[in-house]
Amino acid sequence: MFPLALHQLCLRDTGPLDLPGIARGAGLDRVSVFVIPPAPNLDIFPRLTAQDLAAFRTTCAAHAVTVHNIEVFSITPETEVAEFTPALDLGAEIGAQRLTALVQDPEAGRAGARLAELADAAAARGMAVSLEFMKFSQCRSIGAGEELLRAIGHENLSLLVDPLHLFRTGGTVADLAATDPALIGAAQLCDGPLTAPESPFAEAVEDRGLPGEGAFPLAAFLAALPPKVPLDLEVPMQRLARAGLSPGERAERLVAASRAVLEAAAPAGA
Repeated sequence: MFPLALHQLCLRDTGPLDLPGIARGAGLDRVSVFVIPPAPNLDIFPRLTAQDLAAFRTTCAAHAVTVHNIEVFSITPETEVAEFTPALDLGAEIGAQRLTALVQDPEAGRAGARLAELADAAAARGMAVSLEFMKFSQCRSIGAGEELLRAIGHENLSLLVDPLHLFRTGGTVADLAATDPALIGAAQLCDGPLTAPESPFAEAVEDRGLPGEGAFPLAAFLAALPPKVPLDLEVPMQRLARAGLSPGERAERLVAASRAVLEAAAPAGA
């Protein structure tokens, strides 16, 4: 079974200090949190700050919850990796195991050099770096991500595979299966229709399908992943918030749906 984490994007009306208790109430012992906005004009997610550090560590300890992933570190043409130092230090202080990077620089050589520098800085703090490909970045397919990582050749860099971004960038389960499993460090789980909605960005950050309620081939997706790769449940559910479900109720519904899909996809005897 894949280790599961509750991603903060699932509960956009919930701050990081409340996330560990909600995760534990839903039966999970790992969370992923925002510590830095993906861009100055996209500071739209509640995020953990240095002022929250002591309280966050206390609530994690109280609920026996650890931190899987911190987000999101965007590599732009202007990026100076040293500017990430406060966010990286915060991640180290909360015991994060990895961080997510995005490439927003069209010049692959420059982006690769800065990704390598970020990977060094993260490794010094005990964290791995996973590159997420998506249509909203300059790394727009799983193949492009694999090509970039091979060109960089850094042992602390891997791919993060989100089924939404795999399928919305024209990728298939066959593409995932053909990717070197050694380059896949983490994955996410969500569902959705095969045809993209009118606003793909709104789908990505506001409403996705609970696993099992859409048309994504999730059983095949899970089978194509390396065994036991860490799996973030990343399903923003604003429609359920508008319907009056509490953050805890939404998390419980998400975890139940995810576990049902995972159990159905598990090989016999696993």
